[in-house]
Amino acid sequence: MAIASTERLFGKLLLPILIGICSTIIAILLETLDYRTALAITFGLCIGGISIYFLNQKVLTYIFIIVLGIGMPFNLDANIYLRKYIGVSSVDIGITFISSLILYAVFYYEHIVSGMTRFCSNRMLIFAMFLYMGSGILSFYNASSKELVILELIRLLMLLIIFYIVMNFGSREYISVFIITLSIGVFLEFLLAFYQYRTGHFLGLTVFGETPQAELGYISRASGTFSHANGLAYFFELLIPLLFAMLIVEENKLLKFWYILSFLFGIFGLVITQSRGGWLATAISLPIVFVVLYRKRFSQTKYFGSIVFGIIGVIVLGFIIYPTVVKRITAYDYGSAGTRRPLNLAAISIIKQHPVVGIGMNNFAQVFRTYDTTGGSSLFKKSAHVVHNLFLGVWTETGTIGIITFIWIFLSAFVVSSNLLFKVPFWYSGVLVGVSAGLLAQLVHGMFDPGFRVLMSTSMLVYSLIGLIGAVSVLYKAKDKQLLQ
Repeated sequence: MAIASTERLFGKLLLPILIGICSTIIAILLETLDYRTALAITFGLCIGGISIYFLNQKVLTYIFIIVLGIGMPFNLDANIYLRKYIGVSSVDIGITFISSLILYAVFYYEHIVSGMTRFCSNRMLIFAMFLYMGSGILSFYNASSKELVILELIRLLMLLIIFYIVMNFGSREYISVFIITLSIGVFLEFLLAFYQYRTGHFLGLTVFGETPQAELGYISRASGTFSHANGLAYFFELLIPLLFAMLIVEENKLLKFWYILSFLFGIFGLVITQSRGGWLATAISLPIVFVVLYRKRFSQTKYFGSIVFGIIGVIVLGFIIYPTVVKRITAYDYGSAGTRRPLNLAAISIIKQHPVVGIGMNNFAQVFRTYDTTGGSSLFKKSAHVVHNLFLGVWTETGTIGIITFIWIFLSAFVVSSNLLFKVPFWYSGVLVGVSAGLLAQLVHGMFDPGFRVLMSTSMLVYSLIGLIGAVSVLYKAKDKQLLQ
């Protein structure tokens, strides 16, 4: 009896002892890491503990879809092989990427248990992404730094995994949870940006990407957690069209009201970024969403009140933001606009020298001055710089092969979306139109700025939005198309 009692006591004490030992080891390891990495690991352990506790497939899926979405604007990550560079400077292992891996495990477990086909893909979308990665491999030929090419290829592989997981959400419910999470991200980024804009101070959220005032240079442009105002503008312009589409197609009144609020938060957030490219891009994308989704309603009298109310809302909104927009357009921009043409001409001079496979993916900032024959790169004497044009940046680094495959990623998304637009129920049409308009907005803005590629956060968002188009296509192709009903 005494032996049995001792064994039971030992059994009860064993788990706490092991937990204590592991906690001590983890604490020692975390103490040697930088604050951001330590916090990322601690957060991951907490989420893992919660997941193990629940051990419910649906609850786990909800949790990690939410973490997947919220981790894009609030990119808590660990930077491996970090270097000081303008471009892909490290391997970023963040909570969004980790969540995508966990979701893969959850979906695979569901496949094993139920026997259902859990993983599908849209071949056109995934093939386009592989082609672009292939152009990166070809760019090794002229690359000054092979390591920089590898860093971006690793990032592209991580983005491909995130895209694949979003494409395999497998139900409207999970797609809706993801979109709601993104809308919450818009709301939180607006609050942070508004605080920065009004007070001239930062909250100190550097672990999530917030940049102190001294690094930003001017606080009049809010940057949220994206380190620069243009990065925050990318985030808003990508999601505002989707939120606008959802407030039109959503049937649940509570959710519709939330989408209206988050849409307005997104608009005001975009305004205080002071991003002229973001304003132009959104001004193009929103009418597209409205016309496509309301095309059949213009002649129906029951929607006349909604249309009139919407027009009045646009006029009121215009009066509110008009002073800020005019001030930004007419104010001196410290030569920002004037630098774009010389940088573009400098990039074109490099393309002429290496037109086929480029100078190496992710190598632009390193060799800009070396290959520039126009002198445009000398505008920034103290630091390396990139061209303020998304397409010229890709073309310079990966050549004509690369720019064709890069553009094909977006063209394939638009083709898939347009093919499904009039075949799927109205709610899914809203997703397709909203995502496509957001991607178009980013491409328009990319004519004047480096674009989403410079930030992991916005890169993850772009690939996940394309993943939403893939998710709708996968659902449409499901057996007997039952999942769309």
